[in-house]
Amino acid sequence: MDGDQQILASAGVLRCAVDGDGRLHPDPAAAHRFGLRESQQFFRWLRGVCGIFRKPIFQFVRAVRKEREAETTLTLKGDFGELRNVRILARARSAPLDRTVFELVAIDVTSEHAEIELLRRSMENLRLIVEYNPQLPWIADAEGRIIDFTDRWLESSGLERDEAEGSGWLSATHPDDIEPVTRRVAQSHATGEPFDVRVRLMVNDQYRWMRAQAYPRRDEEGRIIRWYGYTEDIHESVLIEEQMRWNAEHDSLTELPNRAMFNACLDKALAKALTEFRKVGVFLLDIDNFKDVNDLMGHHAGDDLLKSFASRLKDIFAGDGVVARLGGDEFAILIENVESRQQLADLANRVLTIRETLFAAGRSLECGVSIGVAAFPEDGRVATELLRHADLALYRAKSLGRGRMQMFEQSLLEDMQERVAMINRARTAVRDGTIISYYQPKVSLQTGELVGFEALLRWRDSCGTIRSPAEIYAAFDDHDVADMIGQTMTSQVFADMAAWRARGLPVGHVAINVSSAELRRERFAGRLIETMDRYSIAPDSIEIEITEGVFLGAASDTVRRSIDELHMCNIPLALDDFGTGFASLSHLRSLPVSTLKIDRSFVSGVTARESDGAIVSALVTLGRALNMKVVAEGVEEADQSIRLREMGCDYAQGFYFGRPAPSENIPALIQSWGENSAIVTLNRRAAAWPPPGIRGESRTGSRSA
Repeated sequence: MDGDQQILASAGVLRCAVDGDGRLHPDPAAAHRFGLRESQQFFRWLRGVCGIFRKPIFQFVRAVRKEREAETTLTLKGDFGELRNVRILARARSAPLDRTVFELVAIDVTSEHAEIELLRRSMENLRLIVEYNPQLPWIADAEGRIIDFTDRWLESSGLERDEAEGSGWLSATHPDDIEPVTRRVAQSHATGEPFDVRVRLMVNDQYRWMRAQAYPRRDEEGRIIRWYGYTEDIHESVLIEEQMRWNAEHDSLTELPNRAMFNACLDKALAKALTEFRKVGVFLLDIDNFKDVNDLMGHHAGDDLLKSFASRLKDIFAGDGVVARLGGDEFAILIENVESRQQLADLANRVLTIRETLFAAGRSLECGVSIGVAAFPEDGRVATELLRHADLALYRAKSLGRGRMQMFEQSLLEDMQERVAMINRARTAVRDGTIISYYQPKVSLQTGELVGFEALLRWRDSCGTIRSPAEIYAAFDDHDVADMIGQTMTSQVFADMAAWRARGLPVGHVAINVSSAELRRERFAGRLIETMDRYSIAPDSIEIEITEGVFLGAASDTVRRSIDELHMCNIPLALDDFGTGFASLSHLRSLPVSTLKIDRSFVSGVTARESDGAIVSALVTLGRALNMKVVAEGVEEADQSIRLREMGCDYAQGFYFGRPAPSENIPALIQSWGENSAIVTLNRRAAAWPPPGIRGESRTGSRSA
């Protein structure tokens, strides 16, 4: 192989001639590459070519004969049997004896074809990616005008190509989005930063949420020459996101804003009011008797009531305030641009007109609202303070009888601080063991006999002074503290009873006040029985006193279950302060009560006011008709005891018969009773009664008072 042939061979160029007799004369490189032999007959070589490659060769030969010159690409087998792509240029020329000879130049383009095929496949893959990718690419010039995009981008926008080019795509943009989108694009153009925006585009006659992102391409001098971006349909995800956000900010039952959204609105309103020197009002309100609706009529009725109140609140404050449901039956209202406190009072009075009467189990339930009101800035300068003060006002409104409005006053904060102090005093008394049981005699009005006692709460302060429960009454609103006090009292009373019994004293039965906090505890009855067993106390030697208030608030089902368990254990139940509570007759009918206690507010006027006398007489008659014992509380005069006996009242207690006394005084009281009681005690006050040293230090009649 000469030098020229080597150069050509290294470049992949192969030469071959075909003489007039059809014999091949390849150069060595061609012979080696395609298995050609010198002077080999062309058609003999052709028979060795794979059948599928022969036809293109024949077509090429005919073309050369006809055109005298031709060019094509053929696929041939190499010397190792591999397929190779060969670009062939052939020229025919005449030879003596009317023969034709051919000169061929072949270039091996296998590598180039492989690269082209790879490129083709890459382009196809890119095409498929673009075709099936939800992200639709586009190109814009340096000014942000669209200059190229895919067909699918056009389909998604609903525009024709000439309409979409430049800034025409804005015609498919939601009017509310045009200004923010163009502002963001202009900002990116000025700063050269990528942009990422959400925009609503018209697609098939409806707006859909799209996401558009673009990145700049710069020239060598750093100038932006193109924007490469894509648009993606995110409509479904935006709808899901909006629904999730709505769910996170709203109450699903009433569709009102929830606590989180209300707090956010309040923070925003206060920030605005602070800069504009405006007033803001906050209402907190509860639905009165809502718990009874749920208990008597079911939660579906409670839900309907909540939706009805929510609808009416929205009607009252349509466009003028934010109405929210904070949870349960608690609603909140935010009012901006308040002119005066009187304006808030007028609005609150409008809310008080919302009332609904429901009927269930033979009784009517009047459902109104109680409202607490606080105003910015005079009642609080931050949201938490404003809400806390509105809550204090609501607490006062409910404590005054419900169905009313209360504006926040500084005295409410002082009351709250006093309640906290009371709870702390009670905690300290429990911790230090200074809770004390006092006992007040209970007397038969017919015989003058001492029939038992009522155990009353007292506590000793750090100076040793005996204090009444009135100074820690707020502790009974704290269920944990109230429960601890109750357990302490119960254990003390049972220990005292066991000690008196060991001395052979005829104690009779002892009444023990039980708070709602204790009855709301799981296993209250079980714990009580366990304590009774520890001191060997018989069920008929005690009496559990409750008020109708134990059924107000949450967990009334647990309260009823505890009462039923006490009844099953044959422990007598007394209804205290009868006639002063809510729906007394309904409770009297449904509870396993064996004793009625007439409240001192009626007994004090039994001889002075005809109305009080009539009420007491009716209550005594009712109790006897229901086969219940009747006890009159707060008897302080002989005339009262005589009148009560004439009415048929069974028992009485009060200062006339004896003040509450500590446990160590009770044995002497019992032993001396026969000398100071009898019928004379019922006719006039005995000057020496109670005996010296037996009088109690306080006039409070109930541990939970």
